[in-house]
Amino acid sequence: MPMKLPKLYEIEQGLEKSGAGKLVEELRTRKIVPEKWMAAFDQAWFASCLEAAQVENPEIAGFNGRTHDGFVRDFKELDKERIRIAAARVRRAYGERAIAAMNEHRDQEFLIRSEAEKKRRHRPLRTLFAQAREVLTAVCPCWMASPLSVSQLLDSTRCFDFVIFDEASQVLPEDAIPAILRGAQLVVAGDRWQLPPTTFFAAGDDDDLSEEESSTGTEGFESLLDITSTFMPRSPLDWHYRSRDEALICFSNYHIYGNRLVTFPGPGGEPVIRHFLVSQPPGLDGQEESSSAEVKKVIELILAHAEKRPQESLGVIAMGLRHSDRVQRALDEALATRPELASFFDASAEERFFVKNLERVQGDERDAIILTIGYGKDRGGNLPFRFGPLLSVGGQRRLNVAVTRARQRMTLVSSFSHLDMDLTKVKKGTGVELLRFYLEYATSGGKKLGDTVSTGIPMNDFEAEVYDVLESKGIPLIPQVGASQFRIDLVARHPQQPGRFVLAIECDGATYHSSPTARDRDRLRQQQLENLGWKFHRIWSTDWFMRKDEEIERAVAAYNSAVEYPHTPSPGTSATSSDDAITHNPRPARPNGRGPRPGIFRRNSIAEYTEPELGELIEWIESDGRLRTDEEIIEELMPELGFQRRGARIEGVLKSAIEQRRGRHRPPT
Repeated sequence: MPMKLPKLYEIEQGLEKSGAGKLVEELRTRKIVPEKWMAAFDQAWFASCLEAAQVENPEIAGFNGRTHDGFVRDFKELDKERIRIAAARVRRAYGERAIAAMNEHRDQEFLIRSEAEKKRRHRPLRTLFAQAREVLTAVCPCWMASPLSVSQLLDSTRCFDFVIFDEASQVLPEDAIPAILRGAQLVVAGDRWQLPPTTFFAAGDDDDLSEEESSTGTEGFESLLDITSTFMPRSPLDWHYRSRDEALICFSNYHIYGNRLVTFPGPGGEPVIRHFLVSQPPGLDGQEESSSAEVKKVIELILAHAEKRPQESLGVIAMGLRHSDRVQRALDEALATRPELASFFDASAEERFFVKNLERVQGDERDAIILTIGYGKDRGGNLPFRFGPLLSVGGQRRLNVAVTRARQRMTLVSSFSHLDMDLTKVKKGTGVELLRFYLEYATSGGKKLGDTVSTGIPMNDFEAEVYDVLESKGIPLIPQVGASQFRIDLVARHPQQPGRFVLAIECDGATYHSSPTARDRDRLRQQQLENLGWKFHRIWSTDWFMRKDEEIERAVAAYNSAVEYPHTPSPGTSATSSDDAITHNPRPARPNGRGPRPGIFRRNSIAEYTEPELGELIEWIESDGRLRTDEEIIEELMPELGFQRRGARIEGVLKSAIEQRRGRHRPPT
């Protein structure tokens, strides 16, 4: 309308004065529809901001993702090399300390060598330790013993620098005291949601003591972990490595650990959690604590695993002792007719098969776990709430241990479902309530909690644009996959295999920058995903904005390559396999060798050698890098000096020369 032209002209002049004249000209030239004008303005504004940033910081203008990927690769290799060097330094420091101890305590070295040569009638370790403590702790710097055996083996206090307790939630405070007295510093590691120490054999006459007599500093504390948590600084270890799919741990992460653990999604495929609901015939007395239908199903699953997955380790956990005994007896009878499966059940295997009740599985882990409830309905079809250890104090912890033992897959067998558990009889905060939740979780295949398909976490603008563009190129994507603090920005699905993920696509958005260290964001997270079987692709935001077409082609090519890649992750591969390669497969060391012997002629008397000449010979002997005791150096010096026998005079001169050289090469304090 003509009447609107003045106002339109006024707006156009205002845009010209604001520096947006080129945008107005582009809208007029390209005839962009009015609905897209705001988007065009945003594009022009952001492009201007980027250009300004490039002018102020030339590194942004010169950023290239491929070059930066090269820097990341170099960082990874250097980080691994740093670990190799640190390990070599530790080994060298250990050797130097052992050599120094043997030089300082020759009598202890002789005593230990004598004991090592004996075939029988060895001295008791307690006696040997008392007589050769300095050399023993230098040659064997790390000792492992149960808390109760420390007093039997070691009679000294403060004989170690550190005392470290693992699984401290299972150590009674009074049992820990002898070990604590043997060290200068204390480290306590444990999880308060693991099984508490057993007090079955503890005396039960505390009620006869007066309040004053029974009051102690450890009263009311279950374990060493509990009591030390009140006064020692704590450092939580939040990354979870055992489970090769986070569905195996996210139940406990949600109900027990308050979503504190950082877990990593698996690459999909067949479900890692299954629930078999067996039918228990009614009217069978005595089945309430050990369902025969469950026993039969468990044996069927065990034999199927041994036949089809012999490369994967297996363990069976039963709620009650009676049920575990019945499963073991039934398995023995079944194996009598299946001799071809004997190798799978070999008791000498590194991770041998086991059947254990709930109280005995602390610390165990296997590739696959079968958890059989055992408890069932009575002859009237009612479910008695007789769940054994789940009813007692610590029932939640017992179930938590049971459901977190599997590395690759978890199978639950029960004769009742969560719907059979009367909510009015389920007490809040107990192991029975947690069992009901887990039955529901397993029935859903691990999707009731931490559903990796619909996470509800919004994408940022950068991720949303990448998502839209790649989806338009035919790549089926799921955003923000994960069930913990760590999420994969975008996951590409296999086009023909539902439920299988083939490519993890990460952008350098908020998740990337939230990592506190370069090691976390550039090595460890990607390493963990690749260990789990993921193919990995990175999109840098600067590349996307400046070279979008090229980045789209790279992403499509990475997806096509991942689809064609055979998805056969090796079973039982641990989360630290790459680090194992670092420590167990170091680079080949260069062969150590001495150079030519110094031109020092052999003399008839030790007095004819000068101190510099002896020092030069000693330096030549040690030039191969091998650590030697003073005695070994003297043994190698003798033929080089031309002497066949050594007396007190020769030995004194050589020891003095060795000490002089050691003093010259000792670092300043």
